[in-house]
Amino acid sequence: MIETEGRARNARLIRDAFGELMKDVCTSIPGHVLTFDPVTQCAQVQIGILRVDVNDATFTLKPIIEVPVHFPGGDYCVEYQIDPGCEGDILFSQRCIDGWVQSGGVAANPIGRFHDMQDAMFLPGFRSQPNVLPGFQNNGVRLRNREGTQFVWLKNDNTILMQNGAGSFELQADGTFLINGLTITPDGDVVTAQGISLDTHRTRGVTRGNQISDGPTI
Repeated sequence: MIETEGRARNARLIRDAFGELMKDVCTSIPGHVLTFDPVTQCAQVQIGILRVDVNDATFTLKPIIEVPVHFPGGDYCVEYQIDPGCEGDILFSQRCIDGWVQSGGVAANPIGRFHDMQDAMFLPGFRSQPNVLPGFQNNGVRLRNREGTQFVWLKNDNTILMQNGAGSFELQADGTFLINGLTITPDGDVVTAQGISLDTHRTRGVTRGNQISDGPTI
């Protein structure tokens, strides 16, 4: 009985010690941006989960500085605005990234860090429930602002829609397009609007001279 209790106690000690060691092994964790430098494209980020110490006391970790921010692409890429409060995933490198950040390519490893909090990178876009995108459309691809008032939308029916809150432009699957609801039908060199040709249309109330004619009829 005493031996069994001793083994159980030792197992708990080993488990607790291992748990404390693992707290310093950083992999990834949610967080948000505090500040962003558009020149270096690095941010100061705050980890979004409280730390718990060995006495079960909780505390907020210090911000991480000079964190590279992810912008997808290579020579052609997507650039987007990063504001304070922007949520995302903080990734931690397996090795020290100081040399790589400065020189790129295959860089030296100046400090023997492993899964360290200082070797962080930020991937924006992961959102908590209070910050999910309003009016989300699970349809094709949409480049938009957070409010959804400005967007370029490639729909899954081959339609392309652009809107900014003041006007809209829609290229339909058959090649016709709408500008603020007005249908424009291009056909070779001839364009029609509301069924009236802009090439061969005729007008009423015409008297040759310097007067202005009535609107088009055909």
